[in-house]
Amino acid sequence: MKKITFLITLFAISFGMAQPTTNASVPTNNPADVISVRSTTFANNIATNYNPNWSQSGTVDNAFDPGTGRLLLKYANFNYQGTEVTTVNAAGMEFLHIDIWTSNATDVKVSPINNGSGVSETLVSVPLVTNGWSSVDLPKSAFTGMTWDSVFQLKFDGQAGVSPSTIYLDNIYFWKTPLAPGSDSTLSDLKVNGTTIAGFTSTALAYNYEMVVGTTAVPQITATTTDPTATITSITQATAIPGMAYVLVTSQNGNVTSTYTVAFTASLPNPSPIPSTPPAQVLSVYGDTGDFTNIWTPSYNFGSNLGTPNLDPNGMNRAIKMNFAIAGYGEGTNTPTDISNYNYVHFDYFADNQSTEIRFILIGGGEFVYELTTTGSNGTIIPGSWQSVNVPLSFFTNIGFSKSNYLQYKLGTLGNMSSKIVYFDNIYFSVNPGTFLGNDSFTSTGFRMYPNPVNSVLNLSSASAIDQVQVLNTLGQVVANERFSSTEAVLNVSELPKGIYIISVQSGSEVTKKQFIKE
Repeated sequence: MKKITFLITLFAISFGMAQPTTNASVPTNNPADVISVRSTTFANNIATNYNPNWSQSGTVDNAFDPGTGRLLLKYANFNYQGTEVTTVNAAGMEFLHIDIWTSNATDVKVSPINNGSGVSETLVSVPLVTNGWSSVDLPKSAFTGMTWDSVFQLKFDGQAGVSPSTIYLDNIYFWKTPLAPGSDSTLSDLKVNGTTIAGFTSTALAYNYEMVVGTTAVPQITATTTDPTATITSITQATAIPGMAYVLVTSQNGNVTSTYTVAFTASLPNPSPIPSTPPAQVLSVYGDTGDFTNIWTPSYNFGSNLGTPNLDPNGMNRAIKMNFAIAGYGEGTNTPTDISNYNYVHFDYFADNQSTEIRFILIGGGEFVYELTTTGSNGTIIPGSWQSVNVPLSFFTNIGFSKSNYLQYKLGTLGNMSSKIVYFDNIYFSVNPGTFLGNDSFTSTGFRMYPNPVNSVLNLSSASAIDQVQVLNTLGQVVANERFSSTEAVLNVSELPKGIYIISVQSGSEVTKKQFIKE
């Protein structure tokens, strides 16, 4: 009896350790027809991070050797797994190719994750072979609603089958059918002011090119054909910002034409405001300006963001870039932090024109939400320029937040259709409300407002004549309305209750909105 038990156990161990000893077949696609995520066959691979923290159960070995020297991806203890890639426009591709090997997975799905137009992700089942390689070409049409015009991640999901399981992956790439000789009307390069457009691929015809808010200089585009015998029939430069530029390409045989378009917009944030709040009064949560030395250090993060791009070409001013159409983001510590000595929480945000809601959330004794919306929930969201928000911590404690048990902050929305691209910077707790340097550079109008915070008189200055000034409370209600006809104005706010307000200044057809604090 003992001998039988030993044999059964040995068989189970051997079966559980089954793994590939060969690679999948070598791809034969022309590299010009491929965008490779991960393959030893293709020289250019766009994967940048095989193991982002998505709270998955397993980890990734991105250098598993089956004994051939050609390395594989091994997902052990797999329930789901993400891969981050250099953002790429794969709209012109027709298939997603995957080679997969498993001994115990029964249902594996995959989806590119897109932050451009169309549906952000559609999970599609991958046909499996037990103890053997399955070579799969999934048509783009299977990913219902997806455009693949801005792919920045991939996701594999095995939760509908045996979970956790172990899978091995090889040769993950997008591909398209090759063109007939003489019919190539694609570009091999498309440049703006001498630099290749980020995410350029020959098969993608439409591009959005963002510039910093306030930019008026019109960029110039240049192009190179993939086939040297093809002809660039015309280049039409944009005439203004916003504006469109066009490149018309004709194939060598004259039968095929392609039109590439570049849409220019001035929608990127300028550098975020620099805090001048005394460092001794601050516990900094996120931000690289302000000279703060008392810094809260998270133990983990959750959700996802689009990185922390540097917004200052002449220095360093990073901000958290969010795409709320895909996910929220947060950070936390394993043990609570006592923030009883602080009275305010501060954050700066820059929301795109599609954003209608932001939720800033503190976790401590529960989850507590401060919400900005277009109609003014706890505050009014203002898109298109940096906005500074100071929330008294009493707002959070009045609804149950425990200052002695602060664990996490979260950036989010109620639903993934309410906002898209939003940048955050200068997140910190402070004893007094935050003050800032460089406020007069927030918009292109040359509008200035001081002092902020204010006790009684708010001074206003504009490059053009100020016609009307309105003050709105956090519910979006107009609490003051004055008319002027000068580039300088003085607004008496002494009768306003203490709190956070929005000032709306109309100069001709242009309206500028900013936030101020009444002390």
